Amino acid sequence: MEIASLFIWEFISDVSFMLKVFVMMTLANWVRNHLGDSPVSWILIVGIGYFVLFDGWAVFGPIYLLYLLLGFGVSSIIIDFFFVGAGGPPEQEGIESPVSSGVDIMKRMGEKAAHMNVMRRR
Repeated sequence: MEIASLFIWEFISDVSFMLKVFVMMTLANWVRNHLGDSPVSWILIVGIGYFVLFDGWAVFGPIYLLYLLLGFGVSSIIIDFFFVGAGGPPEQEGIESPVSSGVDIMKRMGEKAAHMNVMRRR
């Protein structure tokens, strides 16, 4: 039992380290793209790196994970779950869609052909 719990905690620690490295590389790339290869960009990279890797990971990690989840489209699932009703769309009043089915299109084509025949007879 102790070996399994040790394995799980070591695995979580490794995943956390890999996520920190990925975040550090992402932020370093973002800073270099926006500020270039100047000394200011390197100072910012070192400062952000210290904050992300050591000091502020308890605050920054969950925020970054939420950002990743929202970036991967989890927000659409959340919006669908909370804001779209399960009963279907509400009844519409007024003008409906101009094309509702293939039968509707065939009916319109028949009416148009009938009008064209009337126009030809005159």
